[in-house]
Amino acid sequence: MQPRSSERQEEKTVVVSGGTLLDHFFQPLKDVQRARSKRIPQLAHGLHKVLRRRGGVHWLRDPDTQKYNFPKYLETIPRVEDFAFDRLPAFTPSSQDQGFVASVRRAGCRFAGSTSSLTGILTQIYLLLSQEKSLNISDLSEDFDKAPRFFTPGQRIPASVILRYQNGIYTTDYDGERDSDDPEDIILLPLGTLLEKFLTLSKDEFGGFLKSNTSGQYPKLTDVHRYAKYGRFLMRSQLDCYDQALPGTGVFDLKTRAISAIRHDVHNYLNYINYNIESLTGREDSFEREYYDMIRSAFLEYSFQARIGNMDGVLVAYHNTARIFGFQYISLREMDRCLFGREGAGDRVFLRCVALMELFYEQITKCFPRRSVKVTFEKRSSVVRAWVEPLEVDGGEPPVVELQLSLRSIMHGRFMKGSYAIYANYPWTLQYRIQRNVEDQATILQNRNRAYNRQLSIANSLPATREGSAVDPEGFGASDPALSQSTVLVDEGTV
Repeated sequence: MQPRSSERQEEKTVVVSGGTLLDHFFQPLKDVQRARSKRIPQLAHGLHKVLRRRGGVHWLRDPDTQKYNFPKYLETIPRVEDFAFDRLPAFTPSSQDQGFVASVRRAGCRFAGSTSSLTGILTQIYLLLSQEKSLNISDLSEDFDKAPRFFTPGQRIPASVILRYQNGIYTTDYDGERDSDDPEDIILLPLGTLLEKFLTLSKDEFGGFLKSNTSGQYPKLTDVHRYAKYGRFLMRSQLDCYDQALPGTGVFDLKTRAISAIRHDVHNYLNYINYNIESLTGREDSFEREYYDMIRSAFLEYSFQARIGNMDGVLVAYHNTARIFGFQYISLREMDRCLFGREGAGDRVFLRCVALMELFYEQITKCFPRRSVKVTFEKRSSVVRAWVEPLEVDGGEPPVVELQLSLRSIMHGRFMKGSYAIYANYPWTLQYRIQRNVEDQATILQNRNRAYNRQLSIANSLPATREGSAVDPEGFGASDPALSQSTVLVDEGTV
């Protein structure tokens, strides 16, 4: 008799950790360093109206009356090449942030990271936890009735980080080794930084950061962070903006969203500076189209970032890299409806993902004790795999360890599909198991290299599309890429 597939799989792995996590195991994050609201930037140019008058998009310029709802000054985006980025505080990775590292030690934590390095890992765990639950787009118009309801390939892309060992603690840095080096590919990154200042500083203050200002006089800005603790994990979140009218802490995130034509062809973004958003709803050239794309490619990341920072939601500025079209405030409650099917579900989901990440870290750091390691995470089939290798070796190829995380959800005393557990509002227990692949090194390397190739495919996907690949750049009429092991990935994400 031939062994069943599950038995054959277990022959290739050994269990290194596992257990049952009851509903009450998952506790809220605790503040280790609470930011003072007076130090957090606030919106300028009357944009606070977007927060106070909820209910959809606020046109910068009304298309019917041609009157401006906000200062005309905001319509034209300054050029990236004219902005003096060196006058802003530089981004500091977790491992180099000495104040943060000191807080990790004082809090008695062993692991640490910032939102930029952790959200990719949390996303992979969520895809496993939810069994890739379909997205809820029922609030959109009938133009989207037949639109795909799964995440974009860019949301599934493997996440790579470096865990840097520092005298008993591990800090997490993003690993961009396989990112594209073409500066045009990352135009949205510097533009996002520029627009954050454009929307929160007065015209005169912002002018101090233009290269044309040679006086040496400009506002000295500092970044503000929240440090939040879960178990032995400390997380750092930059706090973009504050408004006392919002519930809770009053903190929210600022997001800048380029139109879909640019995001699908970022190499040639200059070809689209005359493309406009023409209407509120509709399949093309509308705010609704951009909102739909955000549900599939950005809301999960936004929701994790907001929860790490204890924020109420995000304010989105829609643009084409040359012109701003309008603004929209999207609360966490609204994102929860789209992602999980109901308001309030996101807190339970988030805490489970963070708890599982910590349990995964415990086993990852045992692979090469007291050493810095490179780790790549990928949800594929019914597990999240983590490939672990030393950051530095004396010579030759570094050894690679493959760990596999698997989950089962329990409700009402029996196993339930993750897609149901995400939505339901009942006590939710998890069974988890972490296994180590004991196949030969060549097989493990082959598995890891396939994940690397899927990462690299983001940079290569646009030329491949021009050469006639089967990618649907508009996202309509596509089959679920999760069903294919040879998917060509198109990055439809956002900065």
